[in-house]
Amino acid sequence: MRDKTKSIEHEGQGSMLARTKVICRTSASLFALFLAVTGTDAVAHAESQAPSQSTTARATEGSSGEIVVTASKRGEKLRDVPSAITVLGGDELDNLGVQTVRDYATLTPGLVVEDTGAPGYGKVSIRGLTTGSLQQSATTVYYLDDVPFTASSANGGGSFIAPEPELADIDRIEVLKGPQGTLYGASSLGGVIRLISKRPDASRFSGGARAELTAIDGGGTGYLLNGTVNVPLVSDRLAVRATGFYRRTPGYVDNVATGTKNVNESVSKGARLAIGWTPTDQLTVDVVGMIQDVETKGLAAEDVAPGTSTPVYGARKYSNFFNAPTNVQYRLASITGKYDVGVGQLIASAAYLESELQVDRDVSSTYAPFFPLFAQFGYVYPANTGAAVISTIPQKKKTAEVRFVSDRLGPVEFIVGGFYTEERSSIPTDIVARDAATNMQLPGDLGFIVRSPVKDRYEELSAFGNLTYYLTENLDVTGGVRYAHYKENFALAYSGIYYDIFLGGPQQIPPFEGSDDKLNYLATVRWRPTSTFSAFLRAASSFRPGGPQPAAILPPGAQTQIRPDTVWNYEAGFKADVIDRTLSIQASVYQIDWRDIQLYTIFQSQQLLANAGKARVQGFELQLNARPTQLLSISANAGHTDARITRVDPGVTALIGAAAGDPIPQTPRWMVSATADQLIPLGADLQGQLGATVRMQSHKSTSYPGSVSNPNVRLPEVTTVDLRAGLRYQRYQLQVRAENLFDRNGIVNYVSAGASAPAAAYLIRPRSFTLSLSADF
Repeated sequence: MRDKTKSIEHEGQGSMLARTKVICRTSASLFALFLAVTGTDAVAHAESQAPSQSTTARATEGSSGEIVVTASKRGEKLRDVPSAITVLGGDELDNLGVQTVRDYATLTPGLVVEDTGAPGYGKVSIRGLTTGSLQQSATTVYYLDDVPFTASSANGGGSFIAPEPELADIDRIEVLKGPQGTLYGASSLGGVIRLISKRPDASRFSGGARAELTAIDGGGTGYLLNGTVNVPLVSDRLAVRATGFYRRTPGYVDNVATGTKNVNESVSKGARLAIGWTPTDQLTVDVVGMIQDVETKGLAAEDVAPGTSTPVYGARKYSNFFNAPTNVQYRLASITGKYDVGVGQLIASAAYLESELQVDRDVSSTYAPFFPLFAQFGYVYPANTGAAVISTIPQKKKTAEVRFVSDRLGPVEFIVGGFYTEERSSIPTDIVARDAATNMQLPGDLGFIVRSPVKDRYEELSAFGNLTYYLTENLDVTGGVRYAHYKENFALAYSGIYYDIFLGGPQQIPPFEGSDDKLNYLATVRWRPTSTFSAFLRAASSFRPGGPQPAAILPPGAQTQIRPDTVWNYEAGFKADVIDRTLSIQASVYQIDWRDIQLYTIFQSQQLLANAGKARVQGFELQLNARPTQLLSISANAGHTDARITRVDPGVTALIGAAAGDPIPQTPRWMVSATADQLIPLGADLQGQLGATVRMQSHKSTSYPGSVSNPNVRLPEVTTVDLRAGLRYQRYQLQVRAENLFDRNGIVNYVSAGASAPAAAYLIRPRSFTLSLSADF
């Protein structure tokens, strides 16, 4: 038997003194790395040189060509932001053929998608902050422009949603690493992903269109059509920007039970409309509306023998009695106003978001064995009966924020604001019995094995602020704090044949009403000895809201309310432009302490949720962008993440096998990517292009080593190579891409169905070829 609490934390290691020593040593190492790469003379020499136009710099640029981001809720040069950020510009996304969240995750150190075989459905984590398959709420927050997409509530289903808005007319993607609790609020334990669209331009008429045709080796064919038009209605004052898209993504997996070929084909369609109004030189107003539907027929998975990667029915094949569809809907409306008051900007925004994820999955291997037992109680099932789980996660979210962003006022600048959100979710999860031949639900009581509808309402009111004080022009400190008050109303009932037989009838959890208050903190020190070099130390915290105990039966002494879990991130890094600004470097090292982790445990033979563990994540990230010549651009990223449980309750060990020292599941230790693009002048108006992308994720574990119910499987390293070539003539561009050139049958996730049933291995897209034609006007 394991001890009640296992720990690998050393005495005193968590003290502030120890952390300060680690950060100081880290800072010295990073600065030594910088000097080794550049030499001290290069820093001074680079000050007087013109900025480069790197591939990444296709993101928003200032007048000097610098990359400008709004990660700190004010426009700043990327190099000057004292935190780790990966930026992918819209032109870069188009050039690389990025379509999905997984595509840009593999280009971003520390960003991992736990794929579940369909667009919009999966878990997203940054820097190893995940608890695996049983995780209920999100640890990473998505923003669409200024609108928070991810549910904050512990019961809003945010953990299961990997947003897939179409990446058409995107200005840039900003991935903020580490907790962002002071500016972005709850659930940003690992970081924030911001998708930022292009704003209407009232100065000129413009637009663009793109058509693509894609064929998958051994699979189907698909296509993309999208277009954008920007129309000034009043010169320099009022403009409208409209984008429409239709994408048919080809499938490559067969369902042998239904005989459906390329069953994982999906269709995404929608539109975005933005109005930009500048009634005066001081005031701007932006109104945005978005609609998108994504329908996927089946899974990107294959059935494999339990505990192995050996296909049961052959490569890219699974057997379900129905095709396991997934449907996603997004509806968004927002308005943002900015008013320049002379010493800063007053910014107000409000938004309404509706989203829905519906997932149907075959769970016959789990529930069909109970059918003979049910017959003893009068519930007789036909021989050809299957079982399916139908999960629907709908969300209605209202948000509003007001903030004042000051200009530099002598030695200080600051941000102060308030935020409000209301989330409503009504989440039905049904396990139903269906006729396996017709996929029709059985009538009456026979049709419902388990019903567990959730009704949840979450409200949060926050006040936040940070202040930067410039000790000198080259040295400044920032302190930030956010106070959040949240409350939740929650109701859950259980019913169906399973509860009638085993528990004597439906079970109703007493309605829950609770509230809590939390504080998040930020402290940074930034040193900028030259205009091309910035070093920083950062300490930041965030929390994930707690909530009610979701169990149907509570033994005496059980934890009835789950507390928020919290993280502290300690980080040191630098950013520099060197060698005549032809090379940009970002590097950082960090340690994250995660406390009161929300984990499932066994308490008096009952499975419950509890604050039942601690973890520590240590790692580093390195990003390089180089333009040796005006025609050649190269980028390379590497991230190392060592995420481990440091302390865990014995009930957690009994249920999911986790023990102190175990690596956190679904977290590769290494992520590496590199891209290179060479432009080739072919004439006055004709230019060629050759490019390549390499991505690598090292091996990862699917569960904890001691898990019995979900045996741990080591997923092998996945490396893919993409090639591209193109021609550009004036405003037209033709491109050919070969993706996953060597046809790696990579497995990115693995879900066990028990010792005797096949497991599901979720697959990356096989080798594919895309022909793309685009035009700007």
